[in-house]
Amino acid sequence: MRLYRFIFVIFTGFSISNLYGQSKINCDLVEISNRAFEKNPTLKRSAYTIRNAEADLQIQKSVFDINVFSEVSVKTNRYTLFDADPKNEFVDKILKTNTLDFSAGLRKKLRSGQITDISLKYGFNNNNFPYDSFDQYVGAFWGNHLSSVNLSLTQPLLRGRGRDITTISERISQLYIENTKSNNEFTNSTTILQIGQAYWNYYLAYKSLEIYKENEGRVRNVFEVTKELIKADKKPAGDLAQVNADLANQEKFTAIAEQSLYEARINLGRVIGLSNEESLLLDIPVNDFPTITESEYRTGLDRAAFIRVAMERRSDIKAVETVSDALEMQYKLAENNTKPQLDLTGFVFYGGAIAGNGIDKPFSSFTNNEGRNMGAGAKLTFTFPVNNNLAKGNSAKSLVSLNDQKISNENLQRNIQLNISNAINKLDNSVIALQRAKEALDSYTEAFNSEQIKLQAGLTTILNVILFQERLTTSELEYLQAYQQFAIAIISLRHETGTLISQGDKGFTLNREVFYTIPNTANY
Repeated sequence: MRLYRFIFVIFTGFSISNLYGQSKINCDLVEISNRAFEKNPTLKRSAYTIRNAEADLQIQKSVFDINVFSEVSVKTNRYTLFDADPKNEFVDKILKTNTLDFSAGLRKKLRSGQITDISLKYGFNNNNFPYDSFDQYVGAFWGNHLSSVNLSLTQPLLRGRGRDITTISERISQLYIENTKSNNEFTNSTTILQIGQAYWNYYLAYKSLEIYKENEGRVRNVFEVTKELIKADKKPAGDLAQVNADLANQEKFTAIAEQSLYEARINLGRVIGLSNEESLLLDIPVNDFPTITESEYRTGLDRAAFIRVAMERRSDIKAVETVSDALEMQYKLAENNTKPQLDLTGFVFYGGAIAGNGIDKPFSSFTNNEGRNMGAGAKLTFTFPVNNNLAKGNSAKSLVSLNDQKISNENLQRNIQLNISNAINKLDNSVIALQRAKEALDSYTEAFNSEQIKLQAGLTTILNVILFQERLTTSELEYLQAYQQFAIAIISLRHETGTLISQGDKGFTLNREVFYTIPNTANY
C-alpha cells in the first residue's frame, strides 16, 4: 500500500511539473460560474436556440416582403399561308411575325390582409404584311405598341381575413423567441446549480483529504507514543503491530481521498466547460461552507411564500406559458384555414395602343388620345376543397396540442410545488443534521484527547485509542458531509424558486449571496 501511494505521489508530481509555470484558475464560486457562461457548451448551444428562433421570426416577416417580378418574352413566327389566302399576293407565301412582351411590377401583402399588385405591361409586334387592321397600306414590319399600367387590391372575405389572422404566424414566432429566452435562462440556472453542487463536492473532497492527513498524523503520533511506552515497559511490543496496521490502513484512505479530490476537480471543470488541461489548473477552493447564521435560515419557513416566488420567478413557467399562448394562436389559425377561400379583387388600369416605328412610340402610347384605354373592375374568387380533410386534420391536431400543453403546464406547477416542499424539508433536516454532527464532533474530539492522555499514563489500551481516533475521523467526515448537504440545500432552494440567477440588460448575473443565503420572500 505504501508503494501504491508512492507511485500515486510520483504521478501527481509529474502532472504538476507539466503544469508548472501555467497560471492557476482561481476557484472562486462566482468567478468560475461566470466563466461557465463563456465556456460551457450547453449554455453556448442554448444561446443558439435564441438565434434560431429569431431566424424563424424573420422567415415569418418575409410574408410581408415586397416582391418584384418581371418577365421578357421575345418570339418570331414563320407561318406558311394557305394557297387560297389572299395575303399571298403581298407576302410571298410566308407571314413573318415578331413579338416582344415585357411586364414588371410590385406585389406586397399588407398586415391588414390585403394583397396589392401594381404592374406595367408592354407589348410590341410587327409582320411583313403591308396592311394594318384597317386595310391601310403601312408597309412591311410596321410596329404595333400596346402598353398599360395596372393596379389591383385583393381583400380576403373569409379565410385569411383581418390583421389578427394575417400577422398571427409572426406573433407566434415572437412568442417562441420569448420561450427560447426563458428556456435559456432556466438552462443557465440548472448549470449554475450543477456548478454549485460540483464545487461543494470539490470542497468536501479537499477538506476530507485534510482530515485523512490529520488522522494519519494522529496515528503516526500514537505510533511514536506506543514505541516510547514499549521502551519504558509500559506496553507490550505486540501493540506496535496493531498500530502499524492501523497506520497502513490510514495511508490507504489518504490515497483514496487524493483520488477523490482529483475526480472532484475534473468533474468541476467538466460542468464549467473546461478542458482536461484547464481543469487540472483549478486552484484550491476559495469559498468555505455557509454557516447557519450566515444563511439567514429560520425555522418554520412559509412554503406558500416560496411557491409564490417560484410562480413569479421560474423561467421555465414563463417558457411554457408562452408556448400555451403560441398554441392558442396556432389553433386559431388552423380554425381559420377550415373556412373557404373567398377573395374580392378590385382593379384599375390605364394604357393605350399606337402604331408606328421609332423609339418614342412605346411611351407615346400612354399619352396618345387615339387608342387610349382605361377602366376598372372587380372579380370574386371562390376556392374550397370539398372534403377539406387537410384543414380539419390540422385543426384537430392543434386542439390536441393545446390541451396537451395545458396538462403539461399544470403538471409542471404541481411538480414545482412538490419540489419546493421537498427542498424546504431537506433544508430543515440538513440544519438539524449539521447541528447534531457538530455536537458529535465536539464530544468525539474531547473523548479522543482524553484517551490519549490515558494512553500516556498507561490507563487504557492501544485498541481503545485506535477506536476513538477512528470515531473522531468518522465524525469529522460526517460533519463535513452535513455541511455539504446544507450548502447544496441552499442552492437547490434557490434554483427551485428561480432566484439563483438574475437577467439584466447586460446578460445573466449572479452574486455570492445566492450560494450562501436562502431567498428572502419579502424581496420578491
